[in-house]
Order: sequence, then C-alpha cells, then structure tokens
Amino acid sequence: MPNLGQMIKDKREAAGLSQKKLGTACGLSDSEIMKIENGQRKTPSWRNLCRIAQALEFHPFEILLEAGYITENDINPGVRIHGLDKLDDKDIETVQLFVDFVISRKDTDGIPEGGL
Repeated sequence: MPNLGQMIKDKREAAGLSQKKLGTACGLSDSEIMKIENGQRKTPSWRNLCRIAQALEFHPFEILLEAGYITENDINPGVRIHGLDKLDDKDIETVQLFVDFVISRKDTDGIPEGGL
C-alpha cells in the first residue's frame, strides 16, 4: 500500500484540489486526507477510499486495487464463461451442477487439475 497515498495525492493535485477541498467533497477531514496521503493511515476503510475515488472522478476499483482490498483477478478473472447473463437462476444452478460434476470427475479420474 505504499503507493496508495502518492496515487491519491497525484490525482488530487491533477484535479487542482487542496486536501481541504477533497475532504469536503468526500465527507472527510483534510487531516484524514493528509494521513492517507502520507501513509500515516495504515488501513483506510474501503468506503472512504471509494468516496475519494468518486470525488476525484476515477473508478473505485483502481484505488481498491492499489490499496490491496481487491486483486487484478477480482477485476479480470482468468476464467470467463460468456453468456451467463442470458441465463435465469435455474439455468445457473444447472451450469453449477455441471461444473461441480466435471471437477469431481477430474478428482477421481486422476486427471491433473490443470487438465491434460
């Protein structure tokens, strides 16, 4: 998280905001903004980080990623199944059952988890 404070400071300065104006915009004190920027606030809450991101007009994922609350895999998972948004809850249950079945077969057939 050492780059988090610098990231916030850089974005705040690029937006032309003082710590006081940023604090007002996101409902925090200027001293809280200063502590976050200087790394004195070791674990800022994700809620406050999201407020800061919104006030500085960038996506909260960017700041949560930098803070370590989420990983790149949370944003862009390595495995993607396309079209799930077109399925209803019953269809999703069926897909999950199939996935569970395939996993159980791999475990019992001696097939390595990564496949052949």
